[in-house]
Amino acid sequence: MNRLSLLLVALVAAPASLLAAVWPDGTLFTAPFGPGGTWNLYKSVATPMSWTEAQSAAERSVDPLGKTGKPGHLICISSAAENMFVYQKVTGHYIWLGLTDSEKRGGKEAGSNRNGGWHWLTGEPYTYQSWRSIEPNEGESTGEDAVAIESSGRWADWPMGADGQTEPRHASMIEWETRSPEPVAGAVKIERVLPEKWAVDLADWKGRVRGEGPWTVMSVLGLDTSSIWSVVQGLQQQMPTSTVAYRMSNMNYHVEHNNFFAGGWVEIKDNPAFPMFMGSCAALHVAKVKLEKPGTWSFNVHCDDYAAVRFPGHKWKSVTGLGGIDPLDAETMYYECESGDGCMVGVIDLPAGESTVEVLLGNRVFDGMIQMLAAPGEHTMDGSTDQWRVPGHKAAGDLAWPGVSSKGWSVIRKNLPTGAKPMEKLMDGMALAEDAPAVTAEGVEKINYIDSDAASDIKFPNPANLPGDEPGGQNQFVVMAQAELVIPRDGMYHIGIHADNRCALRIADQQWLRFVRDTSYNGKIEGDTMHEEDPDRMGTAGQLFGEIELKKGTYTIEAFYVNLKSPTTLSVFGAPAGYAPRLLTKDGGKIEPDIDGLPLVMPVAAAEK
Repeated sequence: MNRLSLLLVALVAAPASLLAAVWPDGTLFTAPFGPGGTWNLYKSVATPMSWTEAQSAAERSVDPLGKTGKPGHLICISSAAENMFVYQKVTGHYIWLGLTDSEKRGGKEAGSNRNGGWHWLTGEPYTYQSWRSIEPNEGESTGEDAVAIESSGRWADWPMGADGQTEPRHASMIEWETRSPEPVAGAVKIERVLPEKWAVDLADWKGRVRGEGPWTVMSVLGLDTSSIWSVVQGLQQQMPTSTVAYRMSNMNYHVEHNNFFAGGWVEIKDNPAFPMFMGSCAALHVAKVKLEKPGTWSFNVHCDDYAAVRFPGHKWKSVTGLGGIDPLDAETMYYECESGDGCMVGVIDLPAGESTVEVLLGNRVFDGMIQMLAAPGEHTMDGSTDQWRVPGHKAAGDLAWPGVSSKGWSVIRKNLPTGAKPMEKLMDGMALAEDAPAVTAEGVEKINYIDSDAASDIKFPNPANLPGDEPGGQNQFVVMAQAELVIPRDGMYHIGIHADNRCALRIADQQWLRFVRDTSYNGKIEGDTMHEEDPDRMGTAGQLFGEIELKKGTYTIEAFYVNLKSPTTLSVFGAPAGYAPRLLTKDGGKIEPDIDGLPLVMPVAAAEK
């Protein structure tokens, strides 16, 4: 069955609520996103308007419940939870935000700079952001001074429909600053994501089981998956009727067995032995952690579509990435914006002894997947550490890490010559003239670059400025990097490139075997080269992670990147097959001991009855 056929089957089988918003247009909501967790009032507006029209309409809308007498404004966002709330409650592919870099509205022209010039209409601090990988980019010549939420809950700058800018028309949400210590009466109150207690205690399951492993799982098919709340409600209703639970070894699987899908920071390679399928379904996974001493742990979760993780009795210290902490339950971190690669990294303190962990997965249509990795210490992004392991992992002796030789990387940055035709494709960059203006850097330790005033999504901390970096965001340039790849032992390796735009990675005269991750969904392998033209399909910067078999020795590795018009990120990384990668650094080809993962308790064995 081809992908189109699968789409038709999934849509026909899906509940009607999958194809429409859960809440009707004009619904009033109350949620604790005001200062200090106070409750504000919100209204969804599905009618498409320009940003200027939507804000004007909001300003004319006095608090409809009469709590403050104040006018409204387009929604201003201060957390991932609030961002997900807006994305889920408004009917519209794009949703206007009260964020602008218009000088007339208190901002300052930002161009491609995510951190400078942006202003919330309320004047509240601009501390939270969720830009798409190639945004903001001032894509239209007349200007883009407004911001809207797009797919996966990520943002883009748009023309605001004033001051000579065009008039795209989107849905919106109005916010009134009620700042009530209690939920505003007369509005729909948002609820906590997970119930205080599940209808079935899987941590103490005494019924029939199938399979083996530390995770006890119960799955339900045919749920209303229009929101994470409808998923939870469906599970609560149907779990008590289930007569069998399942056991599995790893929290690292996707539902569809035959097709390739993107998500995860390490390869998604295991599939569940319990019934899940490409359609509306969900699963609750429960395990027990057992630590010899208390400590801080970080949890790296990738999902498609919804996910929530809870350690009952223990609060999350922080959550980064696309997910957030439930404002009504600090024990739960969650993501609910339907993405091929929803991701979040949470930090939590765990005590000595046993703790229960609950992981929820909700799948709308197509392939669902979940991956949860853990690492000791406090980490905030995928590439913060190479110690991510699937919980329950047992050290496999030692690991052969790829790196580059003591010569480091040789990097050339070429700018488009004055008067030359703008580049549009990867090959345009490869064909750039030899005498194009260039800057060269030798002996570079690692490839982990940004444009200082136009940085895109990063996967590794502390990226360096591009060679020849100048003030402001630059466009229309090429980066070429070359090094001696050092392989310390014969084996299978996973090596990759991360970039916001068109890129390629080559290991000379060696054949890539397959992709283990391709967040662009359109990467290609051609002999010793893998490349992609348009990585922004899912709103995330492109990641090509390929599998290759290499003998001990050195090889020429080349990375190629073309920036058209957008913020910039570029990194090159690798790992022994199956492990979280690290940057390919100077003098980095080494053999090092593996480590155990977060220890899990094996439930009492039980055979299928």
